[in-house]
Amino acid sequence: MLPVDPAMKDLVKGDVHIRDGQIIAVSERIEASGAEVIDASEMIVLPGFVDTHWHMWDGLWRGLVNDATDYFNRHDLLPYYSVEDHHTAVQYAALEAINAGYTTCHNWAHGLRNYDDVQAELSALEETGIRAKLSYNGVIQNVPTPAADLKRALDWIAAHGKGRLGLGMTLDNAGEYFKPQVELARKLKLRPITDHGGFMAYPDVIGPEFILTHGAGIAPEAVAMIAGKKLGVALCPSTDPMIGAGLPPVYALIEGGVPLDNISMSIDVTCQSPADPFAGMRTLVNSSRIQQVEASKLTGDLLGIAHKGLKWVFSYRDAIRVGTLSGAHVLGLSDQIGSLTPGKRADVILVRTDQLNMLPAANTNPAFQVVQHATPTDVDTVIIDGIIRKRQGKLVGVDVHAVVEKAARAQEAIRKRAHMPVLDTTL
Repeated sequence: MLPVDPAMKDLVKGDVHIRDGQIIAVSERIEASGAEVIDASEMIVLPGFVDTHWHMWDGLWRGLVNDATDYFNRHDLLPYYSVEDHHTAVQYAALEAINAGYTTCHNWAHGLRNYDDVQAELSALEETGIRAKLSYNGVIQNVPTPAADLKRALDWIAAHGKGRLGLGMTLDNAGEYFKPQVELARKLKLRPITDHGGFMAYPDVIGPEFILTHGAGIAPEAVAMIAGKKLGVALCPSTDPMIGAGLPPVYALIEGGVPLDNISMSIDVTCQSPADPFAGMRTLVNSSRIQQVEASKLTGDLLGIAHKGLKWVFSYRDAIRVGTLSGAHVLGLSDQIGSLTPGKRADVILVRTDQLNMLPAANTNPAFQVVQHATPTDVDTVIIDGIIRKRQGKLVGVDVHAVVEKAARAQEAIRKRAHMPVLDTTL
């Protein structure tokens, strides 16, 4: 068991007692009369993974975009979405997340056009059972989103969100409305507040509730500002390398004084890469090592690296923390989730160790196994807010085939309405 709470120790064998959606106790042995027992033999128990930046609405573009140019050009499909397409896309994305071991996501909903889209996406998040923040566009088509619409979304969340949903604000291309919309977001206690880096031009406005995304190739002065302003960072370990933007700057952030609590991991876009927390953590570890070796001027010198005995600044346990507790901190949720701490909400996953890619041998390193060897297919059980959403490797109460077919039909309908030409599939 990996609790990911710095004050708690790992347990080779142990119990987690969950009641009414809350973690009641964690110990080597717990007696709980009348409780349902889940046998986690040959599994690693740990908190669910937390995504901090995900454009869930455009996951329907799977198979259509293979690089940055394709991705940004495909935004021309937005006018051809129906409101139901927004619901379908977010449902499809959220269920993929749960299946992979994510229990929390940040729906960076920059495709919203009006409140109907907002409610459709919120409904999809609530129905799937995932914990989520939805960040509402602070400015839509050069018009600032009025407080009434934001309050309407907050009222919907209060009435239907079952304590699992929250609201944030995105401010890409906000221009003259940036500062007043930040003030509005703070007045309404929205978190996170974010855009794709433009807010760094407003050092007098930004603060700990802001998230900087991506970061590949980040300048030292930007790292210093992140550290000084206590900003969160949502790294993109799957998409940034894939489009050639660069590796996530793990080493630069750590060496620049950004605490681990403020470094998180994000899915970004699932039209280009799957929701896979294990691949993301591997990339973070490997990127940090590459960058540390470069800083030590040992690139390509395998024996030199070995003889130098570098003490890595970012470990496998650090990667798990970034994927769980740190992500919760960046979203302002670390008092509720991110670790197996008694009193927190019960967002828990069980990862099998008896598959061909894993090994349930005694005295092996569980953190190394989770990061370096596990895949989403090893996620046996997912519990969110005390409710079992995946069990024995299958989503509970979900017709996966129907969900996938519905998403495929939505893509086809959108392309037809947009008169999109036939793709060149030879690439």
